[in-house]
Amino acid sequence: LLPPGFEIEAVVDPADAGRTGPYAWLGRINAPRVAEARDDRFVAAIDLRNRRAERIAYLVRAVTPGEYTLPGVVVQDMYAVDTFARSDTGRVVIAPRG
Repeated sequence: LLPPGFEIEAVVDPADAGRTGPYAWLGRINAPRVAEARDDRFVAAIDLRNRRAERIAYLVRAVTPGEYTLPGVVVQDMYAVDTFARSDTGRVVIAPRG
């Protein structure tokens, strides 16, 4: 989930990260099988059967100033619903321009 005040700008392609891409600071990232930028969340499908770490990235843009709760990340197996994980929530502040 995205906190209020943010919009997804783009899903980062692995070619744009890495050593020479515009987002080289991300390092090596993987391409998910499916990536969807929705109004309130980012959804991706990745295959973890090989049990290796996967890194994916997307860009958000701050659009509305304010203090917001940063929702935790939720990960779940769509075929084994009892396999899931959640991260802690946080706090984010979007300062007004100027």
